[in-house]
Amino acid sequence: GGVGGGGVGGGGVGGGGVALEAGGSVEVSYTLQLEPDGSGGVGATLEVQRRLCVLLGGGLLHPEVEGLLADLGAAWAARAAPAGPESAAGSGEAALHVEAALRVVYRGKRRRCRLWLQLHSATAAEEFECVAARDGGPSLGALRINYVCELLRQLSPASVCDVGCGEGRLICSLLRGGGAPSLRRVVANDVSARALRRCGEKVRAALAARAGGGAPSVELEFELLCSPVSELRLAAGCDVLTLVEVVEHLDPPELQRLGGGVLGRG
Repeated sequence: GGVGGGGVGGGGVGGGGVALEAGGSVEVSYTLQLEPDGSGGVGATLEVQRRLCVLLGGGLLHPEVEGLLADLGAAWAARAAPAGPESAAGSGEAALHVEAALRVVYRGKRRRCRLWLQLHSATAAEEFECVAARDGGPSLGALRINYVCELLRQLSPASVCDVGCGEGRLICSLLRGGGAPSLRRVVANDVSARALRRCGEKVRAALAARAGGGAPSVELEFELLCSPVSELRLAAGCDVLTLVEVVEHLDPPELQRLGGGVLGRG
């Protein structure tokens, strides 16, 4: 798909650009529509959002949309600032426009779809965290992650699979500071190849930081698995499976197959 952009409007972000990653926030509009399946009909519209203000990594955006946003940081930073009166507040806004071809899981099958997206504004993760702290503490999503990490540390599993891992926020939190010393194997699963790629980058960086911080050296096997949750067969492979902010993104047929898929039954 193509990417086009305007300038920095009144609600945009200037300066050196923004890392569009978990912990940051965006204001975004988009339409996600299935491509025709060959039967001659028009593809179904899967999702429409208009000027949605949302925290990245919080599980509120479609996984493929969030994965695409993670790749738009450079385009967002590089778009040219408008000159003249057009840049004044109240004039036409300068969103970043994106059209892309994606693959999604729809009713248990992988389907091609088209995405039309406008990114209106973005706030860096570190800036958002300062705002959150000033407003009284971490976000609800961060509290969930911390709670699950504490449970895992108490369980001391040798292997964990994070189902619907997104960009790896849970896994990175678990590894940070030398946590979960019992772990020998970590499997990161997601249906989005983009999100899984970002997860791999972040987890490897977390492992490198962990080694450089003086944590005990432990051989850790790390795997990336791109698959819908209904197709997983991991019961015999991992001590613990985690699903954090995942089920709300599943279509009803996919949700019905969830238990059998992740537990390897049926």
